[in-house]
Amino acid sequence: MYLYNISIISEESVHQEIVSWIKENLLANTSFNPHFLEMLHSPHEGITYCLQIQVPSEEDIVRFQQDHLIHLQNVILSKYQDKAFIFDSTMKYL
Repeated sequence: MYLYNISIISEESVHQEIVSWIKENLLANTSFNPHFLEMLHSPHEGITYCLQIQVPSEEDIVRFQQDHLIHLQNVILSKYQDKAFIFDSTMKYL
C-alpha cells in the first residue's frame, strides 16, 4: 500500500482561490477518494496544504498524476507563479 502526498505552499493572498479550485475541479472529479488537509504550524511561510491518496500500487499513483496532478501543476504555474509552490512525495507502508 502506498501513500501519495502533494504539498502546496501558498501565499496568503491566493490560498483561498487555490483551495476553491482544488475542491471544485479535483476533489469533485476523482474516484481516488483523496484527503485534503491544511498543515498546522508549518515551518514554511504562507499556508501549506496537503492532498493525499492511499493506493495499492505505484501504477495508481501514475494514473492519478496523469489524470489530476498535471492539471493542478498547470494551474499553479499559469495563475499563481511566484505565489505558490507544489511538490509531491510517495511513501510505502511497512
